[in-house]
Amino acid sequence: MGNRRNAVARTNRRAAVVFMVPGAIFFILIFIYPAIRTIQMAFSQVDADNITQGNWPFVGLRNFIAVFQLQAAGITVSNTVIFLAASIIPQVVIGLLLAIGLRQSTRLRRIGRALVLLPWLLPSVAVSSVFIFIFYTNGGLANWVLLALHVTKDPVLWFANPGTALFVIILVNIWIGIPFNFMIIQSGLQSLPTDVHEAAAVDGAGWWRELFSVTIPMLRESLFAVVMLGVIGTLKVFDFVWIMTSGGPANGTMLPGPLAYQQAFVAFNYGRGSAVIILTVLLMIVLAVIYVRVTTPRSPVPGGVFRPRRQKEVAR
Repeated sequence: MGNRRNAVARTNRRAAVVFMVPGAIFFILIFIYPAIRTIQMAFSQVDADNITQGNWPFVGLRNFIAVFQLQAAGITVSNTVIFLAASIIPQVVIGLLLAIGLRQSTRLRRIGRALVLLPWLLPSVAVSSVFIFIFYTNGGLANWVLLALHVTKDPVLWFANPGTALFVIILVNIWIGIPFNFMIIQSGLQSLPTDVHEAAAVDGAGWWRELFSVTIPMLRESLFAVVMLGVIGTLKVFDFVWIMTSGGPANGTMLPGPLAYQQAFVAFNYGRGSAVIILTVLLMIVLAVIYVRVTTPRSPVPGGVFRPRRQKEVAR
């Protein structure tokens, strides 16, 4: 009997290895190998002349120092801070209001959810083209509305001014990020006990009082997850920014992703572009560690071992 169990166990282990090998090979080729080569290029002098050679001269931290000395470096940092703050806050607020408004199971909820999730269904090229048309200088929808309402006498040059160009990019990022915030917050709302809201209604709490005194405090973990994951996702933004402005004008919309692409594939300094990527990834790792530490509460047990804290009892 024991020999049969051992044979079955060996067979299961072999089967597990067989099924894991394709995934492991794919992970190594698609993630591990490119990551290693990117790290190698970040510490090497890699340009258009020696990119295909493979034996790149080691330069230490020279590429990282050069990144901080770029004229666009300071502008990129300030743009990123403004871009994050101006994108994440509206995304969370609008996602929260939409999740609360579409909480009831009605026909309006189905239509509303389909409209909210629409940005996820459209490719970045299509989204960029639509917003370019909306904010086009001559004949664009935004200028047509502003001129019709007599808000301005002349068409606004949206993509010719760094401030207005960054404003347009922020609007695009908000529109794209709302579905993610909506889904996460809606999942959190569905897990909330209904008796707390009923008790608040019995006590005479209005909609705003219930929102700020009951709903938001109970959604604290979900909202924190939305903010942290939103920040990490926003740091990776590249496609629609490059399509719409390429980081311009005058680096007014330059962000880490476009900066890395510009250094690697426009200036052909692959080492410096890799350094930008490494710095961005390190920042994401720090934010991910903070997110994991905060969202995984632990309580000490004898022996110095930590374990996840059990869910609090409703009545003590």
